[in-house]
Amino acid sequence: MTHIGMIDDRALHRLERQIDSWRSRSRDGDERKTYDEVFDQRTLLLIAKLINDGVLSTVDYPVATGKEGNVFHATTRDGAALALKIYRVSNSTFKTIATYIQGDSRFRNIGRGHRAMIYAWAQKEYKNLLGMSAAGARVPKAIEQRNNILAMSYIGDETRPAPSLREVRLDDPVAGFEDLLETMRAIHRGGLVHGDLSEYNVLVWEGHLWVIDCGQAVPHAHPRSEEWFLRDCTNIARYFHRLGVETDPKSLGERIRAE
Repeated sequence: MTHIGMIDDRALHRLERQIDSWRSRSRDGDERKTYDEVFDQRTLLLIAKLINDGVLSTVDYPVATGKEGNVFHATTRDGAALALKIYRVSNSTFKTIATYIQGDSRFRNIGRGHRAMIYAWAQKEYKNLLGMSAAGARVPKAIEQRNNILAMSYIGDETRPAPSLREVRLDDPVAGFEDLLETMRAIHRGGLVHGDLSEYNVLVWEGHLWVIDCGQAVPHAHPRSEEWFLRDCTNIARYFHRLGVETDPKSLGERIRAE
């Protein structure tokens, strides 16, 4: 067994029982396989260490499954909700991840191998969230990142996670568009391009639109940043144009850069 500092064996055993209960309740073979991939021994020990260090108190239930990782509802010792994102080390999107890391000057000297790349990806999302938040973007607040685990603020409540933009009907599409535009401006002001922005990774909560899944975001100096910026603008303009908002990729890009 690989040890990561001092851990509380009771926390580890509680965590293992919790995961076993999720696995046994699942009737989907792919979902059970996902739990096996997400919770390898190193990751279990790392979560137990986060609990021991006071970053977490509990890991409660699954929230979402993404292309490169799974998100779980967790809590702090004072009961505040967290989103715990665990990046799968056995990951079929490895080549896609490499595309967004190569050319990013912040990650020139990452180690060799799959695991080192996934750890860099988790650190990349952590740094991107910090930079976006500092610039005023409405994104989850990054709290802690270790290896393939990222803890951040939870968007939603105890009854449900915040729905994605594609899952809701906006009461006022123009207001929603303007709200998202402010975050897109802030991301640009922070020197970054999201790189994969669409209605699939925007959440709607308490009257605002929140941008998530920021691991692939790159600095403006990245050789493909302009290409990916245009793709972001195209996706968002297309979505809101269908809702009757007067916009197009070119004008949206100009408005983002206008500040």
